[in-house]
Amino acid sequence: MSKLHGGFQVRQHKPWKLWVGLLVLVACLALAFFAGRTYQSYELERVLLERETLLSRIAELESRNHKLLQKNAHLEGGSKIEREAYQQANQELVKLQQELLEQKEELVFYRRIVSPSDRALGVNLQSFEVRRKNSQNQYSFKLILTKSGKSTKKVSGDTTVLIRGESDGKVSELKLTDLTLDNADKGTKFAFRYFQVFEGDIVLPEGFEPFEVKIGVIPTTKKVEAFTETISWAEVLSEGV
Repeated sequence: MSKLHGGFQVRQHKPWKLWVGLLVLVACLALAFFAGRTYQSYELERVLLERETLLSRIAELESRNHKLLQKNAHLEGGSKIEREAYQQANQELVKLQQELLEQKEELVFYRRIVSPSDRALGVNLQSFEVRRKNSQNQYSFKLILTKSGKSTKKVSGDTTVLIRGESDGKVSELKLTDLTLDNADKGTKFAFRYFQVFEGDIVLPEGFEPFEVKIGVIPTTKKVEAFTETISWAEVLSEGV
């Protein structure tokens, strides 16, 4: 009576499954990358379209104002309705010009994100703005960091913001995180692929007269250089309502 053989079993190896899995993973990563770039391109196109609309509206108002000025020059004093029409058109023109300026700034910002330069991977200080909130030395701040270089790698690190000023005839430095009204640790560390915005409110001590801001960026990402930039207080201050 013969016995069944209980030796080794032969199993077929299928390497194509591994390759298919790798291809799916690469495809997912590529899809995520292009989805991010597509969104940024959409934002750039939106800003360009809004800018063209504003330019067209401004040209229309400038033409209207020019005609009103010519008409007023021929009419002694002019009617009340014409004067009001001119004043309303002029106010709208000023408002649209301000919106156009903001659109230009936004356009430059998105262009730097969508079309990064050929420079090495790095962090840029896009802007730092302080706006007065009330008469009790309370301000709001806005800090924007962007990335340079074509790599999609995320950059991370920490920031330090020092406000230098005089108090009782002596020069002193105050940390922004010590002046914030809430979430003191929130505005120091960064981690982003394209840009990051830090916002908050601060209160300066009574009698403290600021004259400059010193901003330090200390990346923890390899091959990304740290830097420090000093800006005058008058340059970063934007008077708010």
